[in-house]
Amino acid sequence: MALFRDQLVRILSAGSLLAALACSAPGNAVPSKPEAPFVPTLSLRPVAVSLGAGATQIFQAEINVQKGIQYPRSPVGWRVVEPGGGTITTAGLYTAPTAGGTYHVQVRREDYKEITALATVTVTVTVK
Repeated sequence: MALFRDQLVRILSAGSLLAALACSAPGNAVPSKPEAPFVPTLSLRPVAVSLGAGATQIFQAEINVQKGIQYPRSPVGWRVVEPGGGTITTAGLYTAPTAGGTYHVQVRREDYKEITALATVTVTVTVK
């Protein structure tokens, strides 16, 4: 029994020493705060624009990314919601249709497909 008690005292002493060293070592006095969970965001500019028939407008999307993540291709996808509402390139260059009306440009994160943003485009036709 005495042998077991001596081993237990040595183990506890070593553990106490390690705990004391860990708490008093430079830079480790206070445990670091865990990182907050990543919350993906998406913003779109402009959100509303008026254009003449056939005119162009560049749309810009901005997203946040997780540390260490690299995208091999564009992290967003573009589309015009209404059929016949114009066209948009993968770079966000919108070309208005020749027909007047109200149309919508949508941008979507490719890594979080449920996150989208919408811009309203009003196309006017000038009669000469």
